[in-house]
Amino acid sequence: MNIDWSSIGDGTVKVIVAGLIFGAGLPLLYTAGIRLWDTGDSESPDGTVTAGQHASRLLAYAIFAIVVAAVIIGVLYITQKSIDHYLGIKLF
Repeated sequence: MNIDWSSIGDGTVKVIVAGLIFGAGLPLLYTAGIRLWDTGDSESPDGTVTAGQHASRLLAYAIFAIVVAAVIIGVLYITQKSIDHYLGIKLF
């Protein structure tokens, strides 16, 4: 029995990196988007609310779009064989 330690190590590193990106990276991006979205909103004592900075809102929306795109691409990547089998559409 011949064990290829280099391919085992390479696969392990790929799994760890993917876990860090998708397991911690996407929630971190989402949290940063929420924080940016809330930046600058303030309520005065009389009850009026002033809107936050427009640039931070636009950046927050861009971050949310990245997170949503990553989730959609991930789901499509996982289900690509089923989509090909049932619908005849080759994705990747």
